[in-house]
Amino acid sequence: MLKLESLVFNPFAENTYVVYDNDTQECVIIDPGCDTVGAENQLFGFIDSHRLKPILAINTHGHLDHIIGNPAVKQKYGIPVAAHPNVKADFQRSKQQSLLFGIPFKGECELPDRWLSDGEVIKVGNSTLEVISTPGHAEGSISLYAQMEGWVFTGDALFCRSIGRTDFAGGNYETLRTSIKERLFRLPDDTEVFSGHGETTTIFDEQRYNMFI
Repeated sequence: MLKLESLVFNPFAENTYVVYDNDTQECVIIDPGCDTVGAENQLFGFIDSHRLKPILAINTHGHLDHIIGNPAVKQKYGIPVAAHPNVKADFQRSKQQSLLFGIPFKGECELPDRWLSDGEVIKVGNSTLEVISTPGHAEGSISLYAQMEGWVFTGDALFCRSIGRTDFAGGNYETLRTSIKERLFRLPDDTEVFSGHGETTTIFDEQRYNMFI
């Protein structure tokens, strides 16, 4: 079974997740948003103190606050970054956005090393994460479903009582609504939702109380 640690980074209060197998110590880093040395030390401190073995960094989409820690993670652990191929445009815009928001992007924003496809299964120790395509907030948005644990990491697609913005380049409300209703809401009701920002919720609660869907 997997365990997780949630860390909140950067001015956008982005949730970075370390998901790890307690038996093998393998871990993946979902949306490394660490934007300062202090934030990097917090992330690396947790990983190293638990003697975890990072195997992959995964971006749920290509917006700045979710990818700004990619260079530091790659440099520290020598691991690849993975994302859906449709994130390319957002990655290419990220350097300019970092200047606009005054958030230094250390090094170059390289495109991901590995492309993920809908339905692909990522093995983490003795458990798995399934890639679910959930565009609408951004092109190439994905969610990651841990069936055994009953978790789904939704990036900025679905929040507690809210949904991701659709007014950015590549966003579309109807596309996002379809992603949520046809992909995420088909997961079991008791699935815990770990979003890119804010608190945890469940599929059951969002089906019934989310006024944006």
